[in-house]
Amino acid sequence: MDETLRIYWELYNDLLPNELMIHKSHNLLRNFEEEFIEGPILELGCGQSNFLVEFSKTGKEIFAVDNEEFQLNLLKKRIESYAGKDVGKLHLLNITVPEKEIPLKIFSLVIASDFLHFFSINECKNIISQIIPRTQKGSLIYVKVHSRSHSYSESSDSGMHEYYKHFFTESDLTKLFDEQYFERMIFSNSVQNIKSKFTREMEMKWIEKVLDEYQIFDQQERQELFEENNKELNVGYLECVYRRK
Repeated sequence: MDETLRIYWELYNDLLPNELMIHKSHNLLRNFEEEFIEGPILELGCGQSNFLVEFSKTGKEIFAVDNEEFQLNLLKKRIESYAGKDVGKLHLLNITVPEKEIPLKIFSLVIASDFLHFFSINECKNIISQIIPRTQKGSLIYVKVHSRSHSYSESSDSGMHEYYKHFFTESDLTKLFDEQYFERMIFSNSVQNIKSKFTREMEMKWIEKVLDEYQIFDQQERQELFEENNKELNVGYLECVYRRK
């Protein structure tokens, strides 16, 4: 994690206590809580997961996977402070998927939120191939990915495409989640054109902290960077919930 992202996630942790994070975060899985079968929950690329914090009060065993120890430490504090005595067994796994395989368990729920777009399609196939034997009939899989409608998908910056390796179509997801193994319960294709006031204000605080960290104090330069960051983007994303056949 580079220093600018570390500053962002530290600020995120400071400004969004658990209840506010859950309130502000979209959680499509709430609509399917009655569908949850017995078994542990797995999240890939969890960060400071609003899902795992919210569902930690179910008492389910939780497997949180991230390649940043920094994020896992913050998540641990969040879950312990939120769920208290209701928390189930918590496993924090500092591994890089798909270089290392995910735990060989049978999961009731697998979450891949803002995760698969960091991988090529072939790498995504590898990840899904690991999910199949680690789920059973009735297990749910939640997926959220950047779509072709995202402004970054047309960026001329090669570094952007090294960071986000794939922008998805509905067809991509249909091929990845083979109907032999998965049935799609819900699909949405969304584009957010304007940031919320809360997001704008948080990002401005982030940029201010970054500029201070790098000792950029020239007022004109700071103003230009604030204005650049404040430009609106089309944030396009696809969301699906699948059920294992």
